[in-house]
Amino acid sequence: MPTLPSSAPSRLSPRVDFREEQFRRLVLTKGVDVAWEMCAECPCCRKSSDLPMSGFLTVGQTTSSTGESRPDCPTCDGRGFYWHSEQEIKAIVASGKGTGERRDHGDYLRGTVQLSLLPEHLPGVGDRFTMVDSVLVYKETRIRVAGAIQKTRYPIESRTLSLSSGETTLDVLQMIKADDEGLTQLADTLVKGTDFTVTANGEIDFTLGDASGSAPSVNQRFSITYYAKPRYYVQDHPHTHRDTTNKYKKTTEQPQTMVVQCTAALEFLGGRDG
Repeated sequence: MPTLPSSAPSRLSPRVDFREEQFRRLVLTKGVDVAWEMCAECPCCRKSSDLPMSGFLTVGQTTSSTGESRPDCPTCDGRGFYWHSEQEIKAIVASGKGTGERRDHGDYLRGTVQLSLLPEHLPGVGDRFTMVDSVLVYKETRIRVAGAIQKTRYPIESRTLSLSSGETTLDVLQMIKADDEGLTQLADTLVKGTDFTVTANGEIDFTLGDASGSAPSVNQRFSITYYAKPRYYVQDHPHTHRDTTNKYKKTTEQPQTMVVQCTAALEFLGGRDG
């Protein structure tokens, strides 16, 4: 095959080079804190001998693998992938949007953000980003389990509001239980500090309500509205790679890694029982 050299214009100037240090300064001064977790495939696998009809397989077939993830895997819980190397970084988060709808079990919220990251924080599809200092209002309905401590789907977070009466910190905005017949009365609204508290880990503690008899009983339904940190997953790369060359303050062109951008989708935010 013949070589195909490109023709060049008589002049290559003026030249425009990307000033990485200026963008780095922008990210580190105006970016927000995000917790970045990398996504990796889990090597767990079900064996053919685990299948219900394994008794009809030959010796060679029973020792082979199915290629499916194990549902009892302690690392990935059957997802086939897991997250690792959590670290806090700075990122420019823009174009945040969400669209919601009401369903029988709670709210369903779809949303995306655009994340601009420094070259050393190159993301992969499935990587997880959690906003460190931002919260969303989340609503869900749960069923009380045995024990005083009850987890919500996401850890409950607090938010400090500047009100006319002064600064006020809130975490749980509303909680109400249904009675044994499945009906809800406004009188069954639960009050923080009287019927429950919130632990340092963002969980509900029903110790107070259990002592007074006001807390939901085991297997009783209750709904809660609270603040939670939004979590996003990388779903695509508008600019998969943007590396270029740079001659700024150099005698010859040098390879340069560029800032990257990705689109991340909001984790499913529908309330679920259990």
